Amino acid sequence: MPSDMDFRQLLIDLEDEMSIEERKKFVFLLGDDIPKRKREDPLVEIFTILIDRGRISPTNCSYLVEVLERVKLTALAYNVARFETKNSPSISLPMVSEKIQPINNADILSTTANENLRNNVPTVEEFWNDINASDEMIILDYEQNTPIDIKPMVAKPESPTITLSLENIDLKVFENDSWSNEFLQKINVNIHPYEYQRELVQSAIQAGNTIICLRTGGGKTFVAALLLKYYSIKKMTSSNQTGTKFLAFFIVPRRAMLKQQFEKLKQIGNLRVKACDENNDITQYINNYDVIGCTPQKLLNCLKAKKVFLSNIDLLCFDECHDTVVHNQYVGIMQYLMCGKIDHIPPVTSSPIIIGLTAVVGFHRSSSSQITHHLTVLCATFNCLTITAIMKKENEIELEQYVSRTSEDEIICINKQKAFDSLRLSIENELKNLILQLFLNKDTNPLRIFPEKDFDMNGYEQNLEILKQSEQKNQHFSSVILINYILVIYRHLRALTDLTPTLVLSHLKDYFEMIYKTREHPIDIDTLIYEKCQSLFKKKLTEIEESGQILSNPKLEKLVELLKNHAEKTNNRTLVLVERTFYAQKICELLQNHSELKNIIKPCWLVGQSGGESRKSNKKEDSILNGFRTGIYNVMISTDVVQAGLDIPECSMVLRYDFVPDSMGTVQARVRARTVGCAYYLITTKDSQNYTKELDNRQCEQDLREVLETWKRIPTEQFKERVMEKHAYLITEWNESLIKALATETTIGKNIELTGDILCRACGYLLGKLSRVRQHEQSYFVNDHDFYNRIEEKLLPEPHEYSRTSVTGKALCGSKNCRAELGCIQVLKDLPKISPIYPLKCECIKIKQIEKESGKEIIILKKKWKKMPFTIPLLEISCTQNDDIFYDAFDILCSD
Repeated sequence: MPSDMDFRQLLIDLEDEMSIEERKKFVFLLGDDIPKRKREDPLVEIFTILIDRGRISPTNCSYLVEVLERVKLTALAYNVARFETKNSPSISLPMVSEKIQPINNADILSTTANENLRNNVPTVEEFWNDINASDEMIILDYEQNTPIDIKPMVAKPESPTITLSLENIDLKVFENDSWSNEFLQKINVNIHPYEYQRELVQSAIQAGNTIICLRTGGGKTFVAALLLKYYSIKKMTSSNQTGTKFLAFFIVPRRAMLKQQFEKLKQIGNLRVKACDENNDITQYINNYDVIGCTPQKLLNCLKAKKVFLSNIDLLCFDECHDTVVHNQYVGIMQYLMCGKIDHIPPVTSSPIIIGLTAVVGFHRSSSSQITHHLTVLCATFNCLTITAIMKKENEIELEQYVSRTSEDEIICINKQKAFDSLRLSIENELKNLILQLFLNKDTNPLRIFPEKDFDMNGYEQNLEILKQSEQKNQHFSSVILINYILVIYRHLRALTDLTPTLVLSHLKDYFEMIYKTREHPIDIDTLIYEKCQSLFKKKLTEIEESGQILSNPKLEKLVELLKNHAEKTNNRTLVLVERTFYAQKICELLQNHSELKNIIKPCWLVGQSGGESRKSNKKEDSILNGFRTGIYNVMISTDVVQAGLDIPECSMVLRYDFVPDSMGTVQARVRARTVGCAYYLITTKDSQNYTKELDNRQCEQDLREVLETWKRIPTEQFKERVMEKHAYLITEWNESLIKALATETTIGKNIELTGDILCRACGYLLGKLSRVRQHEQSYFVNDHDFYNRIEEKLLPEPHEYSRTSVTGKALCGSKNCRAELGCIQVLKDLPKISPIYPLKCECIKIKQIEKESGKEIIILKKKWKKMPFTIPLLEISCTQNDDIFYDAFDILCSD
């Protein structure tokens, strides 16, 4: 608890923050609390009088907060109120009545047919996810929704694959010789490889397990495809067994990359290749395909479930093997290969070939020793004794000569415009003050909660999320509502630097209205916050309209200028990369309505399947992409994560709109422009972090050269010894970690009973009993008829069709005060008798348990069911078609 000295330090800080005019207004409002003769004294003396008279104290600052608010010193008032909260006893409010109701059908189904939301049809906007969610489609440590117990559906190849004649194929030519057109025809390779690609293939064959290092745009995937061709032919020709089948997995870190990579793999011919999407299980494809593409977690899930065994796999190819985000999942797969002494890991009788692909094998500005260490760890992780790179000088020259580079490559720094910046800062301050006022107002923040970090500090948004989780655990519904509103406002502040104030404010107004109207009976705090926010948004929009000023963001003006100039070129295609789906939609709307671009620009927008607001089906995505390729659209605005999966040869210009991601982002974006005379631009400001990041990222290609030169100077045997030493160390470390994890999992499973309640995470509304939860496949559900009665449904205008499922709507919290989204309504096409079902997102619920010994209430919040501190029993397949089943099918839910 802060001391009296901390309180006095706070008062000194207040004096330092006030201007002379603000000090005069402050003292004036104090009135008779300060004698006239003392009103000209320093504020320290004024504060001393207030303390002596009992007007302020470390535990009672309400008077001081009120005066500061009246002087419009909102930030100072906020700091004082937050300090007071730390010194005051916690405040408790009565629970919302709906969330403590027992499970009783009569309590829930008393509404009339007109009140029931089951027949409501939402707008498309209502099915947007959080507009501010980052669109990174990085694969987290999720459990995929793949069947285990039921017989899998067998997927057939889409089209017949021509069988390769194995007669007269000399693998020694593949391994060591030059490749003539006649030889390439024999192995059915229709694209003639460059010499540097042949060198990489043959070096990789000699190395066995290896990591192929080649800069982005050099054709790493094509090299991998040729290796798949080689190893498949080798197995077919060397095997004496009839019916021998080649099986390889091509593993990518991001779902968005699957389609692009597998279109390239298909170019090698004769091998049956299939990309496994998130709605299907890889076991469906094993019997009918030779190369299966998936994310690492997909394969890891099947290894854990013992549905796939590494002994039956001939080759594993890890794309972007340097990717630290999926490093743990890549390591998880390698643990199944190398840690055979662990009980739950099956022994590997025949190890697959390991191929790693990367364009980044070092860290920017690393020393020689750091580079060597990083290469050693990378090779040891993937059980490789060496890396494969271009060694011949003439092939390095060929790479530089034939791999396309942009003819125009520029960072465009926008100069600030005084009028626009003045308006932007004014609105930023208004929104910032709104956030502070919502925290300060005891009507909107009755529990007096405050984030620990200051508004302008790094990590403020993360701090708000932590505070929200704490309030969810404490079952403070009013505080959760407050933080949800504040998070949306805060995330829109960034958009003011990239879009126009009108676009941002109008979107805030519409979004808040849409969210508020989803609740049938909003609680008083909800209504109060909503009205305060809408009042400000409407006021500012009216002021902008009445001012008659048409103030566009200078970055948007530069974007329009570049698009207009580029549109004069024949068959032009421009890809605009943005950070958020919200930006993609709003910029597309702006371009469609821009007077100078009519009949010139035909824009569209596309976000990833795991992106934010506008999840489009694969069919719609394909339609948009095809439209862009064929010229129906000549400008496509896309989130950055989608561009990782795009391969559009027709693209002639790439524009990054003030967003620079990780070190690979710049390199990947630049090679998206493929045509002759193509261009790449970054639109930003010189004082931004993006400008600095872009300069660093442009060193990636040079860094790769330096890394490879460092590696070439290390004696071969010396490098192998280092790798083997590190490999032995990693295996020991992995074994110890797995043994501990297994022991912990076993202990947790035995010691915790399934007693408690399942509640809506937002409001605490009772949904069901924990004892009724069962696991079926990778899904978790409440096997209870009454669960259906404690939710509400909202139907989609049209179902979202997937290969094995159909999503027909949303499952919402049964509380009329809340109506938070819990999951979706889903039809299982292969299990119609138990459909529809109600997939539950673990991150939308919480578990309440009572500790036996102390009687203390425990609230458990997890993002995944697998992370719960207890083991859910498996469902015994005895449910009938009348059972109501509640699944956790995360990978078909919009925001998981």
